[in-house]
Amino acid sequence: MELIFNASENNKSASFPRISPDGNYIVITLHNYGCFPIWHKEADLYEIDLISMKPVAMHLNSDFTDSYHSWSSNSRWLVFSSKRDDGLTARFYISHIEENGTSGKPFIMPQKDPEFYGRFIKSFNLPELSTLEVNVNPGKILEIAKGKTLQAKWAEN
Repeated sequence: MELIFNASENNKSASFPRISPDGNYIVITLHNYGCFPIWHKEADLYEIDLISMKPVAMHLNSDFTDSYHSWSSNSRWLVFSSKRDDGLTARFYISHIEENGTSGKPFIMPQKDPEFYGRFIKSFNLPELSTLEVNVNPGKILEIAKGKTLQAKWAEN
């Protein structure tokens, strides 16, 4: 086992290490303390090049919380949670990642309704990119959520 990044040397905490699918980079969320950085204004995304092992603050960071992140399957896109709009509500932003690891200017996750973000007061916290089709039936989710609770049981030896 090898230590890749020692956040405590700088009195920081690192959360959510995610290795790029091409194996070239790890992106972490670096923040002052704890393990839930969405509440930390100072939280930023750092990229560690796995050849040089040097951590670098990503160009996509803002003055507010930039946190949980997910790679695309080709390692060229990163989606992340950010409170850059108002400091309160987290939204999903996407940034293109060049082969050299440089991040492009992030843009907010597009919605059908251009007024959506002006009306939506809840936060998005955990974005995930996937190549799989998401086939969700909201009615079925509600039915299961309102269904009978199952009691967990200890496994017998």
